[in-house]
Formats: sequence, C-alpha cells, structure tokens
Amino acid sequence: MNYIYDVLLNFQKEYYDFFEWNQNDNIYHMRKLPILKITKKELDEIKNNIVKFDNNTLNIINSKSERFKKNAISKLKYIFIVGNDYECLAIKLNKNGIITHKSSLLPNEKDDVIDILKLQKEINIGYTIIKRQSINNFKTRFEIENEKFILDELDKIYKQNNFQKINYLCLECFNNSESNIDKAYLKLKQEIKKTNNNFTKLYNIFKMISQK
Repeated sequence: MNYIYDVLLNFQKEYYDFFEWNQNDNIYHMRKLPILKITKKELDEIKNNIVKFDNNTLNIINSKSERFKKNAISKLKYIFIVGNDYECLAIKLNKNGIITHKSSLLPNEKDDVIDILKLQKEINIGYTIIKRQSINNFKTRFEIENEKFILDELDKIYKQNNFQKINYLCLECFNNSESNIDKAYLKLKQEIKKTNNNFTKLYNIFKMISQK
C-alpha cells in the first residue's frame, strides 16, 4: 500500500473544493495517509453519496492513518484517500464503515497524490450506497450554509406559531401580508431557495435577531 505524508484535510459532511474552506474549519494535519486507487465510477459514487464500506476494505485501511496532534502523533482508524489518475478525495468513516465526512485536498497535495496514483494498480473495494445525495452544482458553500441557517430560523418561528413575525417577513420581502400562516411560511420557504435579494434580506434579519 502507498501513502502520502504531511497533508492538510478539512473534513465536512458535504464535499467542498479547497477554495471554499473557511478559516474557522477544523483542519486535520495528517502525518500519514493510505491511498487506494479506484475506478472513476467508484470515485463518483463515493464522492456524491453516503456509502458503507465492507469489512475487507476496513481491514485494509484500519489504523493506517496518523495525525499530528499537539506534541504527539495519534493513529486514526478509518481515514484514507481514494482516487484515480485525475481526481482524489479523503474520506472519514465511522466504526460501521459509513462515510461521515469528506475532504478535498490543497492543489499541490492533490497533484502529489495523483502522481502516486498513476503508479498504482486499481484495488477492489466493496461498498454499498446507503443514501443518495442530490448534487448542487450551482450554489456555493456560503449560499448552502446560509440557506440552512435561514430555513432553521424560519422553522423556529413557524413552530412557535408566531404569525406576527412571519407576516413581518412577508411584508419585507413581498410588500404585502398573508392572512394564513401556513401559506406565508411556504411562500417564504420557496423564496429562500432562489438565493435572490430577498434571500440576503432574510439572512440579515435573522442574523441580527440571533445576535441580540
């Protein structure tokens, strides 16, 4: 098995390219990572879905990864890189072999991994897709995270049956009120997914409220 050394990873539940990393993200400084070469089809499925790996794959990569942590080096059970001659990503599994987090790599480190992969043979891995994820190629991480924040805040006031606040949001966005809280809620929810001026307006309102 081949390894890459001294790599930075940014594990998130969703896959983000390196240019969408945030300064507040929890960055893993890995000392050592195993690399497995797989087919393009396998890489696409692993990248875009929640996957469970079989025991054979877990045994291959079990505790092969090492992370720099403070003044020590700690072994991690199920972290590794998969890729082909053109692309790669790092994945983190739970004890059941299910993907919990994914990470892109920095460009120079990605190039180093691909150079190694070009010299490797494809390995047979076993996995099952347990949840297919919808791929959004048109929204940035910033937009996706802000959309979730707005929807969560909207859900809160809807569950509180706070018609006054929901009606206020309708007035701000559409310059008219609604007589029914359910209709108002659904109207706002549809508007949020458009990522337009009203999206920004709602984000600023909820952000201001949450900081009080």
